[in-house]
Amino acid sequence: MSDAPAPKTISLAEINGRIDELQAQRDGALARCAKIAGEKAEAIDLARILKAEVDRLTALLNDCGGAAPTAAPNDPETPLAPAGAAATAH
Repeated sequence: MSDAPAPKTISLAEINGRIDELQAQRDGALARCAKIAGEKAEAIDLARILKAEVDRLTALLNDCGGAAPTAAPNDPETPLAPAGAAATAH
C-alpha cells in the first residue's frame, strides 16, 4: 500500500479565479511600468532643457567678451586652485 496522498483536483472556477488574480497583478505591474516610463521621459526632457540653458548661458558669456570658466574637475581630491596659490585682494 502506498501512503502517498491523492493528488488534489482543482476546479475550473478555481483556475479561472487564479487567472483573474494573475491578470490583475499583470495589469497593476503594467500601470506601474507606464508611470515609471513617463517619469523617466520627463527627467530626460528636463535634462535636455537644462543642457540647452547651460549652452545658452555659456554662449551669452562668450558673446560678452568674457570667456566662460572651464568646468571644475569632478575629482574631489583635485584642488580648485594650484597648491601654494594665495588669493590676493586688490
